Amino acid sequence: MNATRAGCVVLVVALLSRPAVADPPVTKSAPPKSTPAKPAPAEAGRTAPDPKFVVYASEQEAEFASSMFRVLRGKDKVARFAKAQTIEKAAESQADVLVLVMTTNVPPKLEPATIEALKRRKILGIGAGAARLFGQLGLEINLGACAHFGPAPPDLTIVKSKLLGEPKSDKPIAVLGPAPEAEADAPPPMYDNFAVFLPPRNTDSSVIDVLARASNNLNYAPVVRQGNCMLIGIPVPATRWSEAYLAFIQDACLALNERKAEAFAAARRELTKPGAYKFKLAKGFSSDEAFDKTFYFRFTEATKITAQLEHSGSDNVMLLFMGQDPNENRLHWTRRDARNGETLEITADIGPDDIAALADRYWTLQVTNFGKNSGADCKVTIKFESP
Repeated sequence: MNATRAGCVVLVVALLSRPAVADPPVTKSAPPKSTPAKPAPAEAGRTAPDPKFVVYASEQEAEFASSMFRVLRGKDKVARFAKAQTIEKAAESQADVLVLVMTTNVPPKLEPATIEALKRRKILGIGAGAARLFGQLGLEINLGACAHFGPAPPDLTIVKSKLLGEPKSDKPIAVLGPAPEAEADAPPPMYDNFAVFLPPRNTDSSVIDVLARASNNLNYAPVVRQGNCMLIGIPVPATRWSEAYLAFIQDACLALNERKAEAFAAARRELTKPGAYKFKLAKGFSSDEAFDKTFYFRFTEATKITAQLEHSGSDNVMLLFMGQDPNENRLHWTRRDARNGETLEITADIGPDDIAALADRYWTLQVTNFGKNSGADCKVTIKFESP
């Protein structure tokens, strides 16, 4: 008899004090009614755990999405996963982490309510569409902050990060593993690989958690995290990954799952006031010192901004002004370059429509030294006027 189930208790009473009497006539009676067994205490109210990950991908990316389940499962053979047919359904899922496979450059159009819902979720985004979506959320890890590497993914150097801590090795790892036999004679696949431009000494290094950098140029980071969101700029299906890259992404996914979600917060910048600013920039593309500097602005009323750059020491300096809206449209994008030490100047008339389009985002003025042979001494003068 199962000890955990309610059984029948048989009570035997010996009437020894009464005299013996003849047995009563035997009569047939209906069999006792059976009662359903009660569930064991451990089973009562038991429900299946919520899935760790929910995966969204378009029909064209279904194979890529399927290949991610092996990565997400890791050594956990009983972990549950879910699929979502739309981003909206993924946002509504009870899963802890949303995996958005979005390799095309144009993400689906989303309602403001969905955007707000996504800001409260942990997200792993793969591909250019995911980077565009992160731009809509107001994150610095967006496609406008990236450079494209072409069809061949670069080798990666895993670096110390807040999410994963110290790397297991300082040796570069290849992204691609050996091609399957069925594809051995096929032309190499074409992927739109990209990475966030983020020199180690850049001011955004305090906002963005870099997990891996391109080994051939450490100023570019293909795998990054900001808050609850992680971006992978290498849209290669997991069936083509090397074992080392597979283990790295597995560790990152599981760490994101285990990490406590934090309240969404866009990067906060110190606003630049009108005035003159002197500074030095390192040689172009240095990975040890800053070779660019960014100024940030917000406007609440129509303003004419003028920025003038005087410089010396370098034969290749750039001045760039713009405001990037939630759809990554670049308002008043203006670039000036100097090759012979000439003074550069940019003027922009910021109107009410521009201010409304940018909302709470920043206008930026960037000074970059591309000269590889020497640093640059710079002086930027900024003026605000009524238009």
